Amino acid sequence: GIVMSMYTLLRNNPQPTQAEMENAFEGNLCRCTGYRPIIEGFKTFTKEFCCGGSKDGQCCMTFKDKDGVEVSSALHDSSKFMPYDPSQEPIFPPELMSKDWQKPWPSLVVKGKRVTWYQPSSLDELLSLKEKFPSAKIVVGNSEIGIEVKFKNQLYPVLISPVQVTELQKIESNDTGLTVGAAVSLTDLEHSMKNLVQTLPEYKTRVLVAILDMLRWFAGQQIRNVAAIGGNIMTASPISDLNPLLIAAQSTLTFASKRGGQRAVAFTTSLFTGYRRLAVEEDEVLVSVTIPYTRENEFFHGFKQARRRDDDISIVNAGMRVLLSDGVGSDNQKVLDCSLVFGGMAARTVSATATEELLVGKEWNEDTLQQADVSLLESLPLDPSAPGGMIEYRKALTLSFFFKFYMMVKQNLANVGSEVELSDTSATTRTERTPAKSSQIFQEVPENQPLHDVVGRPVPHLSADRHATGEAVYVDDMPGQTGQLYAGFVGSAHAHAKIRYTCL
Repeated sequence: GIVMSMYTLLRNNPQPTQAEMENAFEGNLCRCTGYRPIIEGFKTFTKEFCCGGSKDGQCCMTFKDKDGVEVSSALHDSSKFMPYDPSQEPIFPPELMSKDWQKPWPSLVVKGKRVTWYQPSSLDELLSLKEKFPSAKIVVGNSEIGIEVKFKNQLYPVLISPVQVTELQKIESNDTGLTVGAAVSLTDLEHSMKNLVQTLPEYKTRVLVAILDMLRWFAGQQIRNVAAIGGNIMTASPISDLNPLLIAAQSTLTFASKRGGQRAVAFTTSLFTGYRRLAVEEDEVLVSVTIPYTRENEFFHGFKQARRRDDDISIVNAGMRVLLSDGVGSDNQKVLDCSLVFGGMAARTVSATATEELLVGKEWNEDTLQQADVSLLESLPLDPSAPGGMIEYRKALTLSFFFKFYMMVKQNLANVGSEVELSDTSATTRTERTPAKSSQIFQEVPENQPLHDVVGRPVPHLSADRHATGEAVYVDDMPGQTGQLYAGFVGSAHAHAKIRYTCL
């Protein structure tokens, strides 16, 4: 898997940066070799890798470090490597390439013993299927339903894949906002937003920048390649990373059904009726989401706190937006409108409605900050027995997020005339992952030392070659045998008890 992730990256980007290389491995796990040698090996493909001659004709790998210790020569002889030949790259099998790939794909139906899978080729056909099978699950990347089927033993007799429906795959931008089809993958969404950030005025793209920053920590690259924005909305998870941002941005959802046609709905927290439940009809399908651009005096930021920075679900997250009055850069700008939306503070995504109402008409200053903190604690109560625990910590996170938002807006205003205390700017600093650095310390041995003399040589363990080639076999990889017995640890109900007999 790690090799294929790197190969895919190199096919799409022949000379990536080290950061891009590390990002490509976010969804990979290694249970044998460890990540240091993997990263060190693949680093040779990156732009940062030194190929020699960087100082006095010598490679940086042969310099002495700051303590005067000589950096050793490599553990391998690169002259023995097979030269790269681009002509030998495998191509997409012609047998699998459709001759009519530019035309709409035909509808597909795959019937199994327990499940039937449909792939419609048009929106009308998709709506007809949803009318016929209202309880059918719409599946794009299978990143949610796959888990439910495999680990929760759920059975969905009818699955519908909308990936060939044009209306659900469109990404369209106009003067007021961005419309994204519900089946658009998060990776495609990320690429489109990055292009818009580079071409549109800065003030228009503040909401896009916040979404891009959240996507950076959204699962791993492999999941983002297949997971769709519509799935994030329709699963209605109370700790969804995107829903608080989309709601705070005042997005609009477009639904469609065979009997009711299309309807546009403002995406608000009232759309959630309970844990993982949305106020939509059974036969309705989410077609697209429209994200409006931010205005000149409008500021937008997103926040997420998890147990670790990469590839983890949120403890609490938030999307925050504020629209200030004219007079950019002055200290008496008043709040005209705002949105404070949180995930992880209830069984569904919620808004701090009382705090939003409190802020309107207030000046953006420290007095307002203090009032908002009190209001937030009252607006977002958590029962001591709430699922997930960490009650006080989660409450503290809501205050921390709002303080960060307050300071970020102040810093945005500082760029055009307002002032921010230097001691407060640390609250606006985002933690970025720096490229990994590592070293391996080993002893140089004389060239004439026999190979069987291991003194001073780095000694790989016996299974190293099998691990590196993927030939190692683990217990979990071995097929079960007829009559096979299993052993497991059990706890005793009595401490220090003696086992008098066993019954097999």
